[in-house]
Amino acid sequence: MCGIAGFIVAEPGRLDPRSVVEPMEMRLTHRGPDDRGFFASNPGRCALAHTRLSILDLSPAGHQPMSTPDGRYWIVFNGEIYNYRQLRRELELAGETFASQTDTEVILRLYARHGAGCLDRLRGMFGFSIWDNQRQQLVLARDPFGIKPIYYHVAKNSFAFASEVRALLASRMLPGKLSLDGLVSYLQFGSVQDPLTIVDGMRSLLPGHYLVVEREEDALRVKEVSYANRLNPVPLISDRREAVAVLRQILEESVRLHLISDVPLGAFLSGGIDSSALVALMSRVADEKPKTFSVVFAENGFSEAMPARLVAKTFGTEHREILLSEENLLRLLPSALEAMDQPTMDGINTYVIAKAVKEAGITVALSGLGGDELFAGYPSFRRMWQLRKMALLPQPLRRSASAFGRALSNGSVRRRKFWDLVESDCSPSAVYSISRELFAPAEIHALLRQKSHRSVRRGCDGKTDIINEISTHELRGYMANTLLRDTDQMSMAHALEVRVPFVDPRVVLNVLGLPGAWKMDSRRPKPLLLDAVGDLLPEEVWRRRKMGFTLPFERWLGSGLKAELDRDLLGKDVLIGPVLSSDYVRSVWDAFKRNPRQVPWSRPWALYVLNRWCSANNVAF
Repeated sequence: MCGIAGFIVAEPGRLDPRSVVEPMEMRLTHRGPDDRGFFASNPGRCALAHTRLSILDLSPAGHQPMSTPDGRYWIVFNGEIYNYRQLRRELELAGETFASQTDTEVILRLYARHGAGCLDRLRGMFGFSIWDNQRQQLVLARDPFGIKPIYYHVAKNSFAFASEVRALLASRMLPGKLSLDGLVSYLQFGSVQDPLTIVDGMRSLLPGHYLVVEREEDALRVKEVSYANRLNPVPLISDRREAVAVLRQILEESVRLHLISDVPLGAFLSGGIDSSALVALMSRVADEKPKTFSVVFAENGFSEAMPARLVAKTFGTEHREILLSEENLLRLLPSALEAMDQPTMDGINTYVIAKAVKEAGITVALSGLGGDELFAGYPSFRRMWQLRKMALLPQPLRRSASAFGRALSNGSVRRRKFWDLVESDCSPSAVYSISRELFAPAEIHALLRQKSHRSVRRGCDGKTDIINEISTHELRGYMANTLLRDTDQMSMAHALEVRVPFVDPRVVLNVLGLPGAWKMDSRRPKPLLLDAVGDLLPEEVWRRRKMGFTLPFERWLGSGLKAELDRDLLGKDVLIGPVLSSDYVRSVWDAFKRNPRQVPWSRPWALYVLNRWCSANNVAF
């Protein structure tokens, strides 16, 4: 995994691209500590920079920026292309010769032949930019599910991009000003939703899109194109038994491809169904026993040490546990917060395990991320299933019942959300939005000192398969904007590459093409996944209650972290004070301290993280 950055100006001589790109390159060193490279075009219109984490072909032949032999095309690439060997063989049959063993060179040669049409053939995670020296044109592209990030800033005469928000800020091409729309998005979901960012004037390239930047008279023209309908499912298989057999084959193939590496490789093992299934599949297709890693806690209600040990023993993995105590968290907290490229209410858990895995000598780790989204593992799926009949009741009746129920909620956020669901149109969109909500629209309105024109929507859906519709929302929303982004920023803080075999185009499109009803069962969790790989797993793994990979923040915020939040949320030097109502912020924190069972810990924690991030990155309103 790597860091990329670049800059283009409409008129050479107005601004030296090197002076803009070099600070961004320095800010991305943690993403690629093995090598650095720089390219400047003639006559000085474009500059590209790259920091390399060597995964494939560790030799100098993998150096970037990389060019075609004729010097026309130059690429900077962040990611992995898992079908690059097959693509390379096809190119060689067509007469291409290669100077390296990298997937980077394969992308470059494909683009030289097919232009942006090559994107449909890439199976992997990627964010890359290609400069065409002949046409004086820059292209940026991002993978279909948003596993790898790209951020950009557009001005009349210039365009800048980078793998991280903070790197783009280091270019000094835009002021460090808080985006009001980005802030509203953060308050609604606990992370900013693409294409917004927390910084005004900065955008995130949407998954499955590419940008074309070229000169038009004395300015730059930027065109964004969707190259793939990333959630367009393959035709479904009507026979469940056949579908399960095909799914098993596709999962094994995906894991096999994700194991391609020239450096040491391991896996995150939480002890849940997804990570356990991943380790089981690795054991079937890998040439050697997997190395597995788990975060465990002294608090038994949060620790999944026992099932993780059982899975490790079953498959004979080389297993390591990372004990995280409240004291250890307080010690790691400053560096974990510093690793956040954008504020997020989540991600500390990933920082902790990524740190331990890298310190164990591992450079690539596989994760079971994506399993809950695809195989109906979240509460939103059960809520949608339960609300099917509720939608048949007249709206006025539901509205009256909701008003009465909310009056009796006694400050409970969970109960308020339930009544919000009752009053909603009971669509998958509404169920997803309300289930994932950090603050409700009325609460966001009360929090903000300056009101945003951005509407907080709880929309409607037109599709009929409600379970697959929830999957689509979870994949595009929570997974893309929270889980994948957190995984990228927290793992790259330690120069660790994390791969997600469940978030593979063939896997995703196959599973979304199957009836949603196959993924729900009152007797078993994730029945479709269990039918495909359950024969490999100990029964104890899937029969126990789902826990999820979360830290005991509810308890820790009431003890060791309490003074930290008191100081940051209630002190005189609170940076978000001019933006958010200090009285409402205090009420959120006080409500949690009075009754943490009714007010989620994520609310005060998200406000604390926002304040710390703005302060650390000199971003103000």
